[in-house]
Amino acid sequence: MTAVTVPRAGTPGLALRAVANEADKGLALLWRRKATLVMATATGGVMYLMIQFFIGGGHVNHAVLAVTLPALAAGYGFASTAALAGAGGIAEEVNGGTLEQSHLSPARPSLLALGRLAALAVEGLVPGVVLAAVYWASYGIHYTVRPDALVPLVLTVADALAYALVMTALVLRVASIGAIVHVFNMAIMFFGGMFVPVTVFPHGVEIFARLVPTTLGIEVLNTTLAGRGLGVAWDNATLPWLIAHVVVLSALGWGTYLATLRRARREGGLSPR
Repeated sequence: MTAVTVPRAGTPGLALRAVANEADKGLALLWRRKATLVMATATGGVMYLMIQFFIGGGHVNHAVLAVTLPALAAGYGFASTAALAGAGGIAEEVNGGTLEQSHLSPARPSLLALGRLAALAVEGLVPGVVLAAVYWASYGIHYTVRPDALVPLVLTVADALAYALVMTALVLRVASIGAIVHVFNMAIMFFGGMFVPVTVFPHGVEIFARLVPTTLGIEVLNTTLAGRGLGVAWDNATLPWLIAHVVVLSALGWGTYLATLRRARREGGLSPR
């Protein structure tokens, strides 16, 4: 009699393969909808420019452009794209029945989530980098680019991915998730500093805006790009609050995703009913 050996879920080889397979699946879906991504990036870029012309009275105010461009790249380009792709991708898998098949794997759901996040990171970086590069080069904006700018950049990306994971998790529990994602994305665009700096809001609105994903990261990033360094961001408490925001939102996203996934597996919600 022959015994079939199934690799243990904790082996490094299986873990790496599980993450790679999920990432490859996400990137394959990205390639299939590349035209949609191009159109969404172009639409966001044109809308941003129109708003800047409106704010500047028919001209582009370079000072406003310099502090709002990071919000365009991180808020609209990265966070909104990752959230839409995450929610839409898992909804397609549920409707197609492939999400249930992928979780027949002996790999832990957390490993599959890592692969999904890797694909979302790539999909968000494409419009974010393109929009930042186009406007930075076109208007000759002066930034002081130093190594310490990587700290808020990495934290902002982590914050955006945590937000995208929350939106992805809610697909398994909320029927009208599409409308919810669009509302939250609009909040990130408006309150995240994409159109006007957060500091021009009334005090109460400014406090609320800093609770929105990516807002604190963009503030700290603007501080470093202006050449003032991380010390200033630490002294004015934006950097500590950014770290706290990333930790809390990451824990919320990770916990919500795994909890809703376990419940969906138990109730048969990973495939169409």
